[in-house]
Amino acid sequence: MTETNTNKDLNHADSVKLQAGAMSIGRAGDNDLHIADTTVSSYHARIFTYLDASYIEDLGSTNGTYLNGKRIQKHTLHPGDVIKVGKHELEISPNG
Repeated sequence: MTETNTNKDLNHADSVKLQAGAMSIGRAGDNDLHIADTTVSSYHARIFTYLDASYIEDLGSTNGTYLNGKRIQKHTLHPGDVIKVGKHELEISPNG
């Protein structure tokens, strides 16, 4: 899996390529995936990708990181998983 689709509202989704290494998610402007929303912590979560596997880790966010509706601290990602940070959902899609 190498792509995540961000659903910021019901009518708009963006795609972000997951590449080897870490991708930070949060409200602060220096995150790899910047989400300008007060429901998202400055440094909310991080996705690590190594070889063909990706993992998500909550970084002590105020509102938590959810995977498929369950609050998580660390978890392996799979195609079809839905990550929720604040009001925003990110869907893990299989590589093209």
